[in-house]
Amino acid sequence: MNRVREQYERACRYLAGGVSSSTRVNKALGHAMLFDRGEGCRVWDLDGRDYIDLCCSHGATLLGHGDARVRAAVEAALARGFPCSYENTWHAELAELLCQTVPCLERVRFTSSGTEATMHCLRLARAFTGRPKILKFEGNFHGYHDQVMFAIGTPADRLGPEESPAPYPGSTGLAAGLDRNLVIVPYNRPDLLEAAFQRHGAEIAAVIGEPIYYNAGCIQPTREFLDALQRLPRAHGAVLIFDEVLSAFRMAPGGAQEYLGVTPDLCTLGKAVGGGFPLSVFGGRKEIMDRLMPQGDCQHSGTYNGHVVCVAAGLAAVRAYRQPGFYDHIFAVAKRLYDGLQAIFDRHGVAARVQGLGARFGIYFGVSGPIRNYRDAVRHHRDQMLRFIRLAIEQGVYFHDYGGSACHHGFCAAMTLTDVEEALRRLEGAVAQLAQGT
Repeated sequence: MNRVREQYERACRYLAGGVSSSTRVNKALGHAMLFDRGEGCRVWDLDGRDYIDLCCSHGATLLGHGDARVRAAVEAALARGFPCSYENTWHAELAELLCQTVPCLERVRFTSSGTEATMHCLRLARAFTGRPKILKFEGNFHGYHDQVMFAIGTPADRLGPEESPAPYPGSTGLAAGLDRNLVIVPYNRPDLLEAAFQRHGAEIAAVIGEPIYYNAGCIQPTREFLDALQRLPRAHGAVLIFDEVLSAFRMAPGGAQEYLGVTPDLCTLGKAVGGGFPLSVFGGRKEIMDRLMPQGDCQHSGTYNGHVVCVAAGLAAVRAYRQPGFYDHIFAVAKRLYDGLQAIFDRHGVAARVQGLGARFGIYFGVSGPIRNYRDAVRHHRDQMLRFIRLAIEQGVYFHDYGGSACHHGFCAAMTLTDVEEALRRLEGAVAQLAQGT
């Protein structure tokens, strides 16, 4: 990886930290990984070495790198001059397709990033309810705007009591007092969610959460927790928001809400919705979305919202997710990959747990029993995880470490069962070295 290191050092002379996004530095390597090209489920570094990609652009390239359908759609947009910041027929076409696909969507708006989608969604919920407070779940990640940058990566020794988790800031530079309008509850604790509504129900504008908690690997909600999510916001006049920036299209065309059978009032979509291009979406019930300008009084605008190239890519991607058999393949690959990786850890006596659903998964080291929330995840052996990722990369399987307590990994639809077997062969070598302490 000599050229990778050389180019990273060059970037450090001009880019702050050598990257365009802080978490692109792979903590397991101590530097960003620079890739020259990608195709299907593989990427190649600057030295020409290939890797089976189990990061997949942090979830954005669910179809795989260079998907022919997305490429053709983008080329069609380019051929038409890609006029920026104007509406065309593709906007309504994609909006209609999304409303036909995702259960809660009656109206949508396009943005460029997941951060923008959640930011506008929360503003809209406050406008609709006239209330100030947002309830979020400990550890759940909703982007980088200030109002949600709390309790996203709290160190294990700073968590506070479960009944009142600490609003630990995820960054410096946050204005004092922002957390006053934030209520934090541990994930998968319906009893504490109910207690929070008893204390703050009349002030809560919205509950926002990851319906499948992928940002800590993969944590599924219990039925009791889902029942509380359906019942309590509605009973107290609050808006329920599912942040599906990461979960959308992983396990069903209608995302986690279709898979779980729970329809929120609003949701956000991101990453996979753009087929690898910068597109995010928020939307939901018509009566709430009608509060947006120009019909209503809540602002949402942006020059690059719904850029025609990204909308074209999104149309191709969502159509692909709706194709018969798409998720049969996803679940077949998932079962072989997750079961096979767990078997490798067990065979070599490495205490690790693989949890996954659809095309995204987590690995937890040094734990026994299921991971149910952030407090479980933060206690896994991070040092061992970093060693595993380094060894896997040496064997030609790319995982990314974001610097948090646990990481989400994933595969793309271009991965075949033959590719899975090759990945498992490579990972066998990495786990063997991990078990030997080399």
